[in-house]
Amino acid sequence: MQVAPANIQSQDTTQVADTTLSASDSIQVASAPNTTSEAIGNLTQDLVDAGILIAEGRFSEAWDVMTLDLAVAFGDLWPKIVAAFLVLVVLYTSYRVLHSLLRRILRRSNVVQAGLQTLLMQGFRLLALILIGITVLQTLGIDPAALIAGIGVAGIAFGFAARDTVENILSGVNILTDKAFRIGDTLIVNDIYCVVEKITLRTTRLRTPKNEILVVPNQQMANERILNHTIADALRIEIPFSIAYKEHPQQAREVVLRLTEDDPRLMEDPTPTVVVIALNDSSVDMSLWVYVANPKKERQIIYYYTEAIREALRQANIEIPFPHIQLIQD
Repeated sequence: MQVAPANIQSQDTTQVADTTLSASDSIQVASAPNTTSEAIGNLTQDLVDAGILIAEGRFSEAWDVMTLDLAVAFGDLWPKIVAAFLVLVVLYTSYRVLHSLLRRILRRSNVVQAGLQTLLMQGFRLLALILIGITVLQTLGIDPAALIAGIGVAGIAFGFAARDTVENILSGVNILTDKAFRIGDTLIVNDIYCVVEKITLRTTRLRTPKNEILVVPNQQMANERILNHTIADALRIEIPFSIAYKEHPQQAREVVLRLTEDDPRLMEDPTPTVVVIALNDSSVDMSLWVYVANPKKERQIIYYYTEAIREALRQANIEIPFPHIQLIQD
């Protein structure tokens, strides 16, 4: 009669031990990482702990932690890492093929201008790389949405920091759609003669007569006062010169217009003209007006006729005055 309680107590103890063991096993199972994100999170935490050990001078312990955790992590993740690498290779190869194909199509197109082609290619590249990154993360078992949510605060701060970049991109789109200027156009920007070399998402690159590259943010270009010498069918070039008051403007006009005959760079309609533009203290100011269809020859024509006019007036004995004061004594 006294043995039975002992057996009952032994059975209860065994049941309690089994229950405790089961709970311990369930805790261990629950604590074991069951997703790639948890594994990466645990690895990150362990690396932080290893950094703390290094800071405390416990290098051997830190080394054991890092080697053990890296071995375990890569042992669990290497199949997904291999799969992600293969996906990356396939997608990036496909992207390069599509990029080359799209570039050939745009270059053969007569509708899409060069600047817009650059914008489309850069937009395609950005979108493709984002999609490739998302696909690789999903192959690794990482949820991109959770990753983005985890860096939400940093994203807001980055958004404020990248405000100028976004404004430049929007301004670049506005420039290309509005067609205020295109690649190859000759412009006057802040009194600087230049040719549009390239229009990117953020900046416009201009080449000066000195072969310098002027890089201007698109936001500034969109708000700048710009003279476009190419957008019209013809460009009038003005070459100023002066003669003395004792000379006859009509004679100077005939001498200068003779220089423009048979010049293939000039348009026949409108015809070249010489006009009087001012009567200054010491000179009669005149100007040669010529029209060209190719604005890229503007500087070349200005330099040529400035020298040619001076030489032609000298040979015709027409005085080119310089500022002076004449004193007459009674």
